Amino acid sequence: MLDVVNFEVNGGTGGNGAVSFRREKFIPRGGPDGGDGGRGGDVIFIAVDNISTLQEYSNTRTIQATDGIKGRTKQRHGATGNDVIFYVPTGSIVWELVTGRYRVGVPVKDIAESGERVADLDEDGMVFIAARGGRGGRGNKRFAKSTRQTPMFAQKGMVGQQKHLQIELKLLADVGLVGLPNAGKSTLLSMWSQAHPKIGAYEFTTLEPNLGVVYLGYDSFVAADMPGLIEGASRGVGLGHEFLRHIERTKVLIHLVDMSREDPVQDIRIIQGELASSGHNLDKKPVILALNKIDNLDAGAQVELLDAEIRAEFGEFHQISGQSGEGLDNLANKALEQVRLNTQLTTEGVPILKPRVTERRRFSVVRQDDITTVLAGETPEWWALTLDLQQEEARAEFFDRMKRLGVERELRKAGVKDGDRVKIRELVVVWDM
Repeated sequence: MLDVVNFEVNGGTGGNGAVSFRREKFIPRGGPDGGDGGRGGDVIFIAVDNISTLQEYSNTRTIQATDGIKGRTKQRHGATGNDVIFYVPTGSIVWELVTGRYRVGVPVKDIAESGERVADLDEDGMVFIAARGGRGGRGNKRFAKSTRQTPMFAQKGMVGQQKHLQIELKLLADVGLVGLPNAGKSTLLSMWSQAHPKIGAYEFTTLEPNLGVVYLGYDSFVAADMPGLIEGASRGVGLGHEFLRHIERTKVLIHLVDMSREDPVQDIRIIQGELASSGHNLDKKPVILALNKIDNLDAGAQVELLDAEIRAEFGEFHQISGQSGEGLDNLANKALEQVRLNTQLTTEGVPILKPRVTERRRFSVVRQDDITTVLAGETPEWWALTLDLQQEEARAEFFDRMKRLGVERELRKAGVKDGDRVKIRELVVVWDM
């Protein structure tokens, strides 16, 4: 199962505004009538329950939304670009990666140091706009005024957002079945539900998690059969982090122990040690200990022999046989009880988040050196990058907009004089108010 993919996402570029004038017969000096460009399309992720893998996007390298259509004559505005919608499995986490530190298509292992989590799509139908399209440019009709009745310029469309994202899938299950390889996890899931995981008499039969719905009367829970855990998994040995990723979100763990093995007590210690070493608080989750394969004569003898030792060190346990079905109903009821309890505690502990009231700043001014000042902000950048500042009329419009925005006042406070350089993203403007 493919559960990590990364690629580049690009919102569509906005359409350019049009420079046009009315030319109808018998209407002299008709005036400007250039239409606005359409907005670029967005790249959108939607979480859905009926997808369980990211395999569909294994060969995807770039996701590009459609550009907006340019404006036309007679004040006809361009159409908005089409959005690109990608459906991802519920439980997907979206990370924005630091550019230059990875190759497109190659999953980043140490994601915590390489990016920032920007979305957690843990409910069916959740929508995340991964990259917004650029705003469409304004046509010359929008720039006409009493002192400039025939503007000869229009605004270009803004480039859409460009991001490097990684999608990581973490399965959403109530109960996770954990244990050493060949402990009987797949057999238990198949006996509990309609799931059909691969079952074999050899280690690492399960190479990817399997989900099954366990029905108990009118109630139910989702159980996940996890790949076998071995000593050193918390350090990446075996399936390592691939295993641990998927049990982070489970509410309850059922630890299956193969009682036919030579030293089942040591097996229990190994699994508990790996959960504690994972660094994801997995050892804090409720764990139900299930001693499996008691239908085997040797295993049954082991249970009687080690009963007191296991209770003293690990507490209560359930005796089950995944093969014959003995004890499975009691184990399922105990799991459901723990799921309900854990869900109630989690809900009661959810904090109510309130937005902080902060002053909204539309731009910032930072003095870089004696002659260069950096001007940052969505609105100033939009005007600077979409107007042709080589054109006299467009340049005058830009400075007028900056004055109305309050930029001129802040630049003067920062010590900017006429002739100084002001850097706006990659553009350097010689300031002349």
